[in-house]
Amino acid sequence: MAVKVAGHESILPSLDLLQSEIRILEVEAGVQGSPIHCKFHVISMDDVKIPYEALSYAWGLSNATSRQTVHVGGKGVEVTGSLYGALQRLRLVQKSRYLWIDAFCINQADDEEKTQQVSMMCRIYSQCTRCLIWLGPLEEVDYHDGQAAVDALYWIGGSQEAPTWLDDETARDAVAKALKVFINTSWWGRIWTVQEAILPQQAIVFWGSCEISWDSMRRAVDSFFDNSAPEIPAEFWDNGSILNLQHAMRGLDISRDEPLFEILWRWRYRNATDPRDKVYGVLGFRDDVFLPTIAKCDYSIDVRTVYERTTIGLISTSGDLLPLIGRGGEGSDIPGIASWAVDWNGVKEQSRHSTSDVCDHIRIWHDLGYTADRGLFGIGEGLRVENEQVLCLQGLRVDRICLVEDKSENDVQSDEGSTGSLFLSAGSRWGGLITSFQRLFPDQLPVNWMGALLGVITGKLIPENPDHGDDIENWTQQMVRPQALFITESGLFGLGPRNIQPGQEVWVIGGSRLPVVLGLDSDSEGKEPQGDFTFAG
Repeated sequence: MAVKVAGHESILPSLDLLQSEIRILEVEAGVQGSPIHCKFHVISMDDVKIPYEALSYAWGLSNATSRQTVHVGGKGVEVTGSLYGALQRLRLVQKSRYLWIDAFCINQADDEEKTQQVSMMCRIYSQCTRCLIWLGPLEEVDYHDGQAAVDALYWIGGSQEAPTWLDDETARDAVAKALKVFINTSWWGRIWTVQEAILPQQAIVFWGSCEISWDSMRRAVDSFFDNSAPEIPAEFWDNGSILNLQHAMRGLDISRDEPLFEILWRWRYRNATDPRDKVYGVLGFRDDVFLPTIAKCDYSIDVRTVYERTTIGLISTSGDLLPLIGRGGEGSDIPGIASWAVDWNGVKEQSRHSTSDVCDHIRIWHDLGYTADRGLFGIGEGLRVENEQVLCLQGLRVDRICLVEDKSENDVQSDEGSTGSLFLSAGSRWGGLITSFQRLFPDQLPVNWMGALLGVITGKLIPENPDHGDDIENWTQQMVRPQALFITESGLFGLGPRNIQPGQEVWVIGGSRLPVVLGLDSDSEGKEPQGDFTFAG
């Protein structure tokens, strides 16, 4: 019998947005593989009369070939294959299950409703009885290997005895590969899953027919930090599965208390169907997070405006030019965005990704107490923004750049090895630059140019009592590798983002802990330095 498929929006009951109402989907009982029947209920978040669970999943492809039909109120409705798989897996056999599902319970075609509902997601996930996290089917992973990977997490966290497959090399390899598939599912790369993992009081992770509580996963990760973890087979370290899990779980825990800028920067390369959600997905999950320049959610403004207002808000609330520190010159793919604004979506071209950890840069300069402006120029009340694109600041011109090293991508990739070889490689590249400067300006180079050069490379970047443990090599690469050496007309050495060009200028501007590189705006050539500039890094 043919099923008449209705448009999703046509079967949604209306909401009173002033009463904090949301839709809950009742998934009726049924056996695996049978048609899915559902119906909507409307409840107020001010008086939750129907306890509900919140679904967290990666939306997946929305093309016609992947869509499946569910029955809502007697009408057939098409849903993505990912959502259909989740409903089939989570549906109970003997009783209904009540779920809140963002893509299904919100009218995605209504910007006003979408703005209001997304603004409530902090409450929705905080007040659910628990979150059901759907990673998707096992795909190519054998069920026994998938279950063994989940059991391995229970074992690492101290909830189970050592598994019997530990002495079988073939089995260890298969389980390690399964765990890598587990941590590489698309759910881990979605921006909204950050708050969906953090906010609920309880959560259960479903992966095909396997399941594990979020608390058990956290205990497994925590065991490495309190020295209670058992000896883990090498296969799990070699393929990166354990390290990737540690990185993801610890990052989520850190974000519970992390400053807003660091949260935005940490998760900027996570995926979002709408690039504005790179901001809204973060602003929504912390009640203490507020920016005066932007609402927690407003889908009536475009992505360029969202990113520019977010950057301005961060500058205003921090009292300094925090978002500008440590930028790697990666640029932006958003047409017309201001050069000083942070592109929270991140450029798509992998080679342009910033290889520096901006948060590490911020901590280093903060710990050193270094401020380039020495308090000469205030920011706060002196900050002006014209037409939401021109940032007006006070500053002092230091010098103009005349030479920049030619740092191709091949050079960047070749900077591997020990800390010593890193500096030797850099010295080899920079030797030619210094020779060129000597030829052009024979009287400008400092007598102790080598000392000056090493001072730029290391100098006060290394505190008197550095606390980097065994990670000094990685730290040095983070500090030096993404940078390009430049020399100014008066013979000053500097390190800047690798996109800097001769003719750009070094400035000290109010509120910046570091000097910055500015370029004369293309419409301002020939003007005095107080003209319009673009931000280079």
